Amino acid sequence: MAMGSGSKVQVIGYKNSGKTTLITNLLEAAAKGGTRTGTLKHHGHGGRVEFRDEETDTSAHRNAGAVVSGIEGGNAFQLCLNMKVTFTQLLAFYDPLNLDLLLIEGFKEHQLPRIVILKDDEDVKLIEDSEKVLAVIAWPPVSKELISADLPFFRIGEKDRYIEFLVDLLKGMNT
Repeated sequence: MAMGSGSKVQVIGYKNSGKTTLITNLLEAAAKGGTRTGTLKHHGHGGRVEFRDEETDTSAHRNAGAVVSGIEGGNAFQLCLNMKVTFTQLLAFYDPLNLDLLLIEGFKEHQLPRIVILKDDEDVKLIEDSEKVLAVIAWPPVSKELISADLPFFRIGEKDRYIEFLVDLLKGMNT
């Protein structure tokens, strides 16, 4: 059950709100339905991403000056970019892969259709700063009254409900 051609959906929320858990749950549910998915995560912990491949040929290539290095084997491919890349350029890397769905964790400053996770009332600002909210998932301290009745709203403990809703919603995007 393919979801169309390349839907891109952000999952945003502040640190430790459950973004990675939600994405993992969505990936598992989508894979069961035959959906080809990919992910892109913003490293929001400050500093540079570490390559963790020291003592390898790929590291030697990079250390010798390659700004792009890749390694392939056994139907797996790893690409290292050692240069500044824009969000648009990052998204473009995924285009030729013919994914049904790209789940993007973070990159709050960019506007794509998004799922917003709220841990407390102050986080409602994330909704106010968003152009297209697909769903809101809130932890118990969040007051439901602060969320527009027009937005699909779920509590964090309603995993089965929101996963089913989101998988159905994502199937309908770009078909």
